[in-house]
Amino acid sequence: MRGYLFRRILSVVPTLLGITLVTFLLLEILPGREMALSQASGANLPSRETLDRLRQTYHLNEPIPIRYFQWLLRLCRWDLGESLLDHRPVSEALRQTTARTLALNLLALSLALAISVPLGTRWAAVAGSLRDRVGSLLLYLLYAFPGFAAALILQYLFAVRWGVLPLQGVRSLPATAPLLQRSLDLAAHLLLPVLCLAYGSLAYLARFTRASVLEGLRSHYVDAARARGVDERVIVWRHAFRNALVPMVTLLGALVPALLGGSILVETIFSWPGMGRLYFESLQNRDYPVVLALTVVTALLTLAGSLLADVLYCVADPRVEPEQGFHGRLS
Repeated sequence: MRGYLFRRILSVVPTLLGITLVTFLLLEILPGREMALSQASGANLPSRETLDRLRQTYHLNEPIPIRYFQWLLRLCRWDLGESLLDHRPVSEALRQTTARTLALNLLALSLALAISVPLGTRWAAVAGSLRDRVGSLLLYLLYAFPGFAAALILQYLFAVRWGVLPLQGVRSLPATAPLLQRSLDLAAHLLLPVLCLAYGSLAYLARFTRASVLEGLRSHYVDAARARGVDERVIVWRHAFRNALVPMVTLLGALVPALLGGSILVETIFSWPGMGRLYFESLQNRDYPVVLALTVVTALLTLAGSLLADVLYCVADPRVEPEQGFHGRLS
């Protein structure tokens, strides 16, 4: 297992280099360089001398390959440069936003798992019934419902019409408020973004759980357990569900990029100061150092999720060779 982990970690390096190279080249061909330099100068109409000085400061006069390799060398030292917009270190901006985004995504994933796994397992046990057909239809509708529309509806109902939850932001109380009140205030601000981010994953996970458990219920070892007179509830949860965990735990790694991608929309709508909102604002303002840094962090989290999926598959099913992994079995 150690050798497999070492080889998988080494395979991350060329993938990460390819992602950074593609992102770097895409940012080079995007229009708006003059706008970004104007924002960096702090003037609406900077002089030609000011623009030339900024190009020299940010090494924009050098060829693209040289700038890319210089940026890679700085990345190895975790020197991510400065933001063109507010001139603060990019590492500081990441430090302030990464924890908020991870907290939002972990809560959303936990909520989706807590609801979808029992729901999908229960529907698999009553497959073909009216309850199963109605539940499947509702899940399809929920999965197909646009995320931005769900966010706006939640804001209108809970914040505007009923006024029971805050509309957006992180907190409404000052930092001098008691800890318990600030904690409850933070939980109130988290509720709507977490619900909006979790509902799509909930529908997908419930359908996946139902299919996995249903496949286990149709296997020969379940027929043998029924022939021995084992209780149906024990068959569903101890036999079918335990074997369904093998593909389910590996699915969690594939959900990482989906959740991070959904964070951009959710954080922008709810004004949640995380990586997604920072990504959107940086692209809007052509803040290239921040965009590159966020791309690296997002790629690292996605690749870590893929590695976790392979490791969990080998742990959940010891019969699988480590070299095969989850993705090897799929191919």
